Amino acid sequence: MLHPYVEEVELHLRSISILIRHHTRELLTQYDLTLPQYYALIHLRKHRLTMGELCCRLYLASSTVTDLVDRMEKLDLVTRVRDEEDRRVIRIEVQDAGRQIIERVMQDRLRFLSERLRKLNEKQVEKLVTLLEELHTLMESN
Repeated sequence: MLHPYVEEVELHLRSISILIRHHTRELLTQYDLTLPQYYALIHLRKHRLTMGELCCRLYLASSTVTDLVDRMEKLDLVTRVRDEEDRRVIRIEVQDAGRQIIERVMQDRLRFLSERLRKLNEKQVEKLVTLLEELHTLMESN
């Protein structure tokens, strides 16, 4: 039996996600980047990943990720480097231009969300954060 509010929760989470994605897509047009390329940069900003690891994180086929990385490499946003410990392994590393784009887009996304959060009072925002954290933890545990 479904939880009585599951449809409402799913609708709101999906709608919020779509709005943020749409805003991000608009931002990315000035950098000539796609949303999947941006998500790849986000995953690569802290870790040099192999193609296989990046495929798993993006939930995309290896041929799709290869094309995506090829295009980003031509734009000097990423580069392929050999792993220091195992020279057979190739990792993707974000270049300075890619880091700058991540920073600019992320700051704009945060401003976008911050403007909306300011319309709520402090208690509402604290409650929202707590509930989102709890939902996130529950979803990761299964």
